Amino acid sequence: MTERPFTHHEILRLIEPFARRGRHVDLAASDRMARRLTFQPIVHEGGAPEFDGAREILSLENPRPNLYRLRRTVTLATGEAADLTTEGPDAAELLDRIDRVPPRDHFQWIGDRPIARSYRLPPAPSSPGPPPLTLTLAVARLRGLVLRVTPSTVQGYPAEIELTPLTDQAGAEPPPDLPDDILATLGWDWKPLRRRGNGWVGSVRAPGREPERSRRVEAALETAVAHLNRTLAEPPHRFHERLVRARWMVVFRRMIPILVVVVLMAGAIATAFVDIPQDSMLAMLIFNLPTVLLGLLFTMREIPRLEFPPPPRASRKPSWFPSRAGGEAPDDAALGEA
Repeated sequence: MTERPFTHHEILRLIEPFARRGRHVDLAASDRMARRLTFQPIVHEGGAPEFDGAREILSLENPRPNLYRLRRTVTLATGEAADLTTEGPDAAELLDRIDRVPPRDHFQWIGDRPIARSYRLPPAPSSPGPPPLTLTLAVARLRGLVLRVTPSTVQGYPAEIELTPLTDQAGAEPPPDLPDDILATLGWDWKPLRRRGNGWVGSVRAPGREPERSRRVEAALETAVAHLNRTLAEPPHRFHERLVRARWMVVFRRMIPILVVVVLMAGAIATAFVDIPQDSMLAMLIFNLPTVLLGLLFTMREIPRLEFPPPPRASRKPSWFPSRAGGEAPDDAALGEA
């Protein structure tokens, strides 16, 4: 960050293309010393009912010479917010990029639940098609939970999933009693959840290159939100009844690493009772197998876990949320994000 604050002349030069499009700087909200300009909010009205009242705010930063960062934040009337960020040497060009993406594209409604999706807009040649958006964060507020998905910046690595309970004004809600395979039943790309603090973390595979990789994560997220909406609206035992076969498949998937180890050990023991010529291909394969497996282990994105997962069972609890009598999830209208 440069220590030189914005001069009056620099501000006038930078805001000129913004003012031509009806975007006026908010000097009170800006920070000249940090070289950050904030523009007055625009309120969207008269459109789709779910988007009515959404507020759009632009901020322009100059983190180093000849580099500007423009960020647009869109916030729904219900509180969900999403960002679009782009960088480059020309502030007017950054505004052109931002304006090509409709603010409503940040949100995807699954039933009555919006998914707020934040993006990075990399530089790209002008084309008639939509700009290549890269997903950086997606947040959905569910029945008593907040689902966050953060794609990795490293190609080939999975996107991290975080589930945290909502809180109310009285304090933190007791964490809901979720099975660790609640998302893993969606398919092979989904990993079981693990406890972390008051919530859970997991992951979903995101193969491919951008922007296809982001589109895969978005599709997976829509599936997860629809699945969680239905699951959390039902008593816990219905999850087991509907997806008992998928839960057993998750058990099999989790046992694959230890099954491989068992097979290798059995094969190694079996070689002691079989006469194999020392110069044969089979002998060479058996001799070099540990080295090959060690090399494959270091090339894997995630270290496999050796475990014997417990068999799936139906929950006898009346509700996912132990503090709520009658099986009701927390009322979203009375809750804020954790």
